[in-house]
Amino acid sequence: MTFKYYQICPNPPSSASTTLIDGFQELLNEQFYVATDVFRISEEYVFGSGSFVDLDARIVGAISGITGEKLGDDFKTLLFKDVTHPVGVGRKYYFDNNYWITINAEYIKNLASSCTVRRANNVLRWMSEGGEYLEEPCSIEYSVKNPRNDIGEKNYVLPGGYSRIYVQQNDKTNQIKDGQRFLFGQVGNWYCFKVYGGGVRNFLNAKTIDNESANLLALEVEISYLNEDTDDLVLGIADKYLVSTSASSVNNIVVTPNSGSIIEGETSTFDVRYYSGSVILSGSFVFSVSGSDVPVGHYTFTTIDENTFSVLNNEKYMDYPLSVLCSGSSGSRIFDIELRGDW
Repeated sequence: MTFKYYQICPNPPSSASTTLIDGFQELLNEQFYVATDVFRISEEYVFGSGSFVDLDARIVGAISGITGEKLGDDFKTLLFKDVTHPVGVGRKYYFDNNYWITINAEYIKNLASSCTVRRANNVLRWMSEGGEYLEEPCSIEYSVKNPRNDIGEKNYVLPGGYSRIYVQQNDKTNQIKDGQRFLFGQVGNWYCFKVYGGGVRNFLNAKTIDNESANLLALEVEISYLNEDTDDLVLGIADKYLVSTSASSVNNIVVTPNSGSIIEGETSTFDVRYYSGSVILSGSFVFSVSGSDVPVGHYTFTTIDENTFSVLNNEKYMDYPLSVLCSGSSGSRIFDIELRGDW
């Protein structure tokens, strides 16, 4: 019977599947707006561009894939009228005075076009290596895991704990490196998070062999310290004053030797210079131990002249590096030194 239908039909469909999909699309066209959950939202139409266009979508509650429970208002499922509407993790939307980041999408061999989005509850702010201010909406996990107070030398309280941040992976956020610091909070009450070594999860490809297809970036971060010498504590930009913006000819600050480690009982002397390409430029620095978590008894720090300082490793300390601020009129840099054991 089916064979006879295909023979007599003037424009037979390519398959029963196509017929069903076309029928479902027609149903959506007729009944999509017959609902109370249809809203006008904005969608980033070119990935990573920051340019948005308006469209209609149904916004419904999201369900946890782990527990099956309904999630709160920070999670929503978007349903689109067109079954071919493009979706994918990392895509951004804007509605209800918030940016939203797609954390889960259903489009591979799926009849309807839908995605689960998570509300961006903060903004990453940082300076590029070239001195450009950058920012990107992000979603920070609600709680700090393993919060603690470690008591250091002279009863200093050393905070601890870690969390995770989700952000769209684009040309800006691809510049984020291990050890990068970010500030969150309000003026007068900022909190600092520092990206763990190995904490930049930028390798979850949407297409197995396409390294450019990773679109959602996860950052594993730990609680760190504010640095009044280098952080902008008004705008909330960590390490803003480490970047050279006053001298266009300066494009690098080089510390020699650059290994950044000293064996216990030994002294290392470090030379700091401005460079333009491979050319050494004149310029002086003021050196100081800044925002360091290393107890003072483990090292002896000495300024030798305007371009040189030394550090004696009195006793190994492997929990944190010794951070030395090299501050100059044409730019500044923090140089980390590891106080290793006698090997």
